[in-house]
Amino acid sequence: MTGAWEGTRALVAGLGRSGAAAARALAGRGAAVLAVDVAEAPAVVEAAAALADAGVDAAVGVAFDDPSLLDGVDLVVPSPGIAPANPLLAEAARRGVPVASEPELAWRLAAGGTRLAVVTGTNGKTTTTELLAALLDAPVGGNIGTPLCDLLAAASPPPLVVAELSSFQLHYISDLAAEVVVLLNLAPDHLDWHGDEEAYVAAKARAWQCAAPGATVVVGDDEGARQALRRHPFRGHRIDVVAGAPAAGQLGIADGALALADDTGAVQRIVAVDELGVRGRHNVANAAAAAAAAVAAGAGPGTLAEALRRYHPGPHRLEPVAHRGGVSWVNDSKATNPHAAAAALEAHRGAAPRIVWIAGGLAKGLEFSALAPALREHVRAAITIGTSGPELAALARAEGVEATEAGTLERAVALAAATARPGDVVLLAPACASMDQFVDYAARGEAFRRAVTALGEEVGA
Repeated sequence: MTGAWEGTRALVAGLGRSGAAAARALAGRGAAVLAVDVAEAPAVVEAAAALADAGVDAAVGVAFDDPSLLDGVDLVVPSPGIAPANPLLAEAARRGVPVASEPELAWRLAAGGTRLAVVTGTNGKTTTTELLAALLDAPVGGNIGTPLCDLLAAASPPPLVVAELSSFQLHYISDLAAEVVVLLNLAPDHLDWHGDEEAYVAAKARAWQCAAPGATVVVGDDEGARQALRRHPFRGHRIDVVAGAPAAGQLGIADGALALADDTGAVQRIVAVDELGVRGRHNVANAAAAAAAAVAAGAGPGTLAEALRRYHPGPHRLEPVAHRGGVSWVNDSKATNPHAAAAALEAHRGAAPRIVWIAGGLAKGLEFSALAPALREHVRAAITIGTSGPELAALARAEGVEATEAGTLERAVALAAATARPGDVVLLAPACASMDQFVDYAARGEAFRRAVTALGEEVGA
């Protein structure tokens, strides 16, 4: 199937999963595609070779600062990692060359053939997306799962897709019209990419500003999310998630259970909170948001309980990895910003501070002062790693918390083993990205697991 895309000249910048999917989809519709990547790693070379076999002009080792790449181009599809300030995208903006993210391209290729539920926010996106997909028995795409071009541009696309979309992906959408949008929370993040907090919030707001007529926005119980809706209003239907008993049009907790209040205020019980497959106050909020979004997408509230009971978060998200000498070891490597780290600390609160906290990494332009209350209340000792280690250690000491700058994760685990006492929790919740020392958060979490396993004795309990 080609049609309207025949003769289109497209530049795909970046040959990761989403870039390769975009290039394949465009070539399959008859577009002339140039796909390039600055990297020359074996995986990138392999991706380029596969694209060449699919009719794509693919090249590696190509810098993203050559304006001639844009000559004669009708559309640029950049990797999510390429910021708007990049010389290539800045030149595209100067020339008026359209730029679309891979999810935006997928939506245009789909031409309305698939309903879309979008989950975004600073934290909790993956858990909520996976939960919502389980509740709706729908595939997952976007920032996790399958690239949307592979789903929406397929010969027989699924009728409904649940997509996790990041601020990077949302920045370059204009037509993508979700039927349901979930905004879980908003706190400063990725300021190195966006430039400032307002640009970050504005990118998130694209999710509901471009939504379909009659769409529903589910708003998490978070002041940052509510402020974003005030700054970037939405005129469609809205369901608010609340921590207490729900009023009309809200989903909250009544008599120990998730419950939905319809527009008349009548309350319907969904599932008891203590039966959920997730733990921690923030994950209960994620489950509530997923349930609200499922109802907005057409599911009956009474049909959701079993899937909510069955779902358990994947690796690196408050993952218990060991119990050794009365000490619990928990991997929350996915906590890549201060907001997420604070939620992880809160999830392990005790009558007295009992957390030995391992944190640090790449700051992404963020500052950490918002962590101070959680440090005071929940952390007995802090052990820091990576480029932000000294800053986090200084913050901990300013709050009266013992802090040690370990530098590396392996040394931090060894120091934590020597510091922790029976009843403590050693929690990896870095509050930072991983790329100063690791490929991604998953590699960091795996390194933590290996280091803990090397300690021996009851590991994996």
